[in-house]
Amino acid sequence: MRKILALLLAGLFLILFFIAVTVNQVVDTASDPDVITGMIDDAELYDYAYDNIIGNLVHDMVDKGIEVNTGLDDSSSPTVLKFEDTDAATLAITNLIEMLVPREYVKEKLEEGLNGVVPYARGETDEFEIDLEVQERVRAVPEAVRQLVSELDLTERIIADILVPQLDSFMDDISGQALGIEFTSAEIESSARQLFEPVWLEGQLFGAIDEITPYFAGDTDSFNVVLKFDDRVTVIGTILKNKLSSEDTLYNLVFSQVIDPLIEQTVAQSTSVGFGIALTEAEVVATFAAIAPRDWVQEQGEGVIDALIAYLVGATDTLEYSVDLADRKLTAVTELQSLAKTKLESTLAGIPNCATPLDLLGASQDIQSQQLPRCVAGGQVTINAALAIFLPVMNSQVEAFVAGQVPSEVAYTQADLEAQLGGTFDTVIDVRRRISDGVSFTDQDLIAMMAGDSSAASRADAENNLQILADGIAFSEEDITNSLTPLAQQQFDDIRGYVNTGLSLRWILWVLVLIPLLVIALIGGKGWAGRLKWAGGVAVVSAVIVYGGIAVAWSFNDIAQDYIPDYGSKVSAEFKADYPRLGAEIESGELDARFERALDSWQGGWRNQTIPWIIVGAVVFAIGVAWPRFTEKEGVRMGTGPSYKGSSPSPASTSGFSVPKEWGDDADGESADATPEDSSDTPDDKKSEGTTT
Repeated sequence: MRKILALLLAGLFLILFFIAVTVNQVVDTASDPDVITGMIDDAELYDYAYDNIIGNLVHDMVDKGIEVNTGLDDSSSPTVLKFEDTDAATLAITNLIEMLVPREYVKEKLEEGLNGVVPYARGETDEFEIDLEVQERVRAVPEAVRQLVSELDLTERIIADILVPQLDSFMDDISGQALGIEFTSAEIESSARQLFEPVWLEGQLFGAIDEITPYFAGDTDSFNVVLKFDDRVTVIGTILKNKLSSEDTLYNLVFSQVIDPLIEQTVAQSTSVGFGIALTEAEVVATFAAIAPRDWVQEQGEGVIDALIAYLVGATDTLEYSVDLADRKLTAVTELQSLAKTKLESTLAGIPNCATPLDLLGASQDIQSQQLPRCVAGGQVTINAALAIFLPVMNSQVEAFVAGQVPSEVAYTQADLEAQLGGTFDTVIDVRRRISDGVSFTDQDLIAMMAGDSSAASRADAENNLQILADGIAFSEEDITNSLTPLAQQQFDDIRGYVNTGLSLRWILWVLVLIPLLVIALIGGKGWAGRLKWAGGVAVVSAVIVYGGIAVAWSFNDIAQDYIPDYGSKVSAEFKADYPRLGAEIESGELDARFERALDSWQGGWRNQTIPWIIVGAVVFAIGVAWPRFTEKEGVRMGTGPSYKGSSPSPASTSGFSVPKEWGDDADGESADATPEDSSDTPDDKKSEGTTT
């Protein structure tokens, strides 16, 4: 009956033991950082996040091209940076991330955070601090960027995808509209490579990073990045002058873009020089172009470019270049007189012949009065007579026209450039300012950009955020308590105290488990050996059942799958279109598998809590089995009288008897537990027992 009762209590112990193991694992999960970190390590989540999540995300971004807002123009659309070898670009960028934020650093800081926050939350400590050591990460930026630029050949990509389009726009404004110098796509790309040499470009980039990095690391209180472009504009001047080797380009610049607009301001569209002959403004310019020596035109073209470059780099405050036409006017008069004569001859040749003597008389009177004749008689003789009378008058008028309307000097000024550019001249002014002063970016510019507006409060917030970064990002208990009211803080501390008290009394849980085990041992066992065997045996069997039950039940149910969301089914079509590789990775189920491995790790910790019980129970059971053998050997031989075992005398014919070491301790129990093999009687004792009645 006692054994049946002990077995029933063993069933109750099994249930209590399972509950205790489960509660202890749940409490450990909430109070022991090693449980969480162990789950993360067993699931290899750090490697998965870097190799699969970040890797695929970067690859998707590289495939699409990285958008860069250069701020070099007023366009709101960003410039897209493309890479020919996307695999190599992805590897380089992920290496940059790995260098700036190594996975070992993330692991270290997460564990440091858990080891700081959890003891504070459970009331073991009253303070904690987690320093993210951001300064060291920031100081790694210059070297990381240099490595990235080298691995990606980034200067080539910047030139091709960012600077060439920007130069195309600039050339269209300055050389196309203002100077009439057109560039092909190949010429623009070649010019960009001359203008932005890789060594110069890398020097500007690395210099800016080296200037800014100490500020973010808290090593300096300010920074000032200045990018100078004045020497680059000089290169632009050389490029433009090289284009003047083309005859069409040179004459188009000097006459179509400079002289023609200026002469247009003083010369009427059509001016009569007598006898129905008129000279147009276009004919005047064409005459100047025809008579101008190439060397003179080259000189004027280069002069215009030099004046423009000097203005853009800030060497002069105004744009002005003068073209001296005095010498050209003398030759132009002769050429224009010849042009007028040709027109007059053509006009006279088109007059009809005289049909009557009256017409002939009238024509003669017209010529004498220096008017075109109404008809011509006598053919070329009459035309020559008319020319002899008309030409001196017309030549005089041509000479007066040139002297009066064609200026001896024309000046190409900022107003002329503005008129040619129209609404884009503001862009030229902005470019000139950036070129002459350099593009400057200071800590105050950064603060203003972060503030978003000019209010003092916004700027103060921005400065405070930057100061936090400079001082180092750290979290402590003050970040929690400072946001609480005194009452809330007191309540929070009380909760921490309760948690600490509860965790410090967790041993009571095991005491409650041991109590039924002791009762089972006392009821089921007779003597110390029997009690030890019952206690150890029940503990081992219960622990093995719980261990196997957890393992078997976990493998045969879908707990992990039921409680882990199917992230793959939640990936939207839009997300997959934007990030196809990352979407495919999420849909692959690997992320779910990682979470399942984390839960398997938790289940392993839950199950393994039974192992100490198995080991200790087995040891206790072994002691119970070995106990009688050791106590038997420790007996004391006394006298020659009857030999007794325990408190039950057995007469014997031997000359002595054996007294157990623990004489009086539950003699009945010891006798009950004894086995035939446990008897220490000698053969003589047995003979004596056989003769005693």
